[in-house]
Amino acid sequence: MNRVTVLASVLLLAACGGSSGGSGGAQQETSAETVASSSSDFSGLQKCPESGTWENYLKAEQAKDPTQYDTDKKDLDNLKAAGANDTYVAVYAAATSDCGNFGSDTPTGKVAQIYTIRFKDSSAASANFKVNQKDFHLSDSDLQNIKTAGGTVKQGTTTGLGDNSVLVELSIAGASFYAAFWQNKNFEVAMVTFNVSASDSESATTKINGRIK
Repeated sequence: MNRVTVLASVLLLAACGGSSGGSGGAQQETSAETVASSSSDFSGLQKCPESGTWENYLKAEQAKDPTQYDTDKKDLDNLKAAGANDTYVAVYAAATSDCGNFGSDTPTGKVAQIYTIRFKDSSAASANFKVNQKDFHLSDSDLQNIKTAGGTVKQGTTTGLGDNSVLVELSIAGASFYAAFWQNKNFEVAMVTFNVSASDSESATTKINGRIK
């Protein structure tokens, strides 16, 4: 998925040195879309057409990159098997040319991507965190590469997002990169921004986390 291929390209640059769950009925649960999507999160960025449920996102990807789609469809199936019951992907960009980027090229303009997964309960979300952390290319070895390249890495309570969380910031080859991945209650959220200021990225992270009920 874009989450895998684009993050992998950033980490390749880094490695090379620089060139508790809710109660009540299901109808009362906070949706993945409610958590992921708000027009106030990123000033000056417009929502891209591939935004929507993860299935909708995959349909858009399938039309542009069928090979990558096959891999990413398996990822979604694995999430569902682990207890995911609602998903949403929100993509924002300053320029329409940076929408629909399903390849490995790092965006040249301002782009923000939010991947939200709601699980059946907080236990399922917590159990899946380490697995999904690796899928988002934020494994221990990936984080070490980011540190080696001069990036900042925070994990656990130091992020302000709870025990199951990681936050990274990196500027390399003229581009800035920010990623936050965390588990809160029965949700997992990954937020990735390119060329968006750290303060704006951090503010959006706080807003998104605050919508988890």
